[in-house]
Amino acid sequence: MCGVLEVSSSGYYVWCGRPASGREMANQALLEQVEAVFDVSGETYGSPRVYRELQREGVLCSENRVARLMRLRGLIAK
Repeated sequence: MCGVLEVSSSGYYVWCGRPASGREMANQALLEQVEAVFDVSGETYGSPRVYRELQREGVLCSENRVARLMRLRGLIAK
């Protein structure tokens, strides 16, 4: 696989052992909050309403980021 991707095997194993970045950890924490709001809404809130609810709770994020995370997770309002 490393030959096909043109990377060294040692570089691959270093990459595998690397901890998640700060941004990735922040996205994961935000995604948990997004999922909680989405579930409480009965899966009826889209990204604008989820964003507004997070703002009321004091969570700092953008509506586009909420929309992207919801899209990646497959959270679609009914």
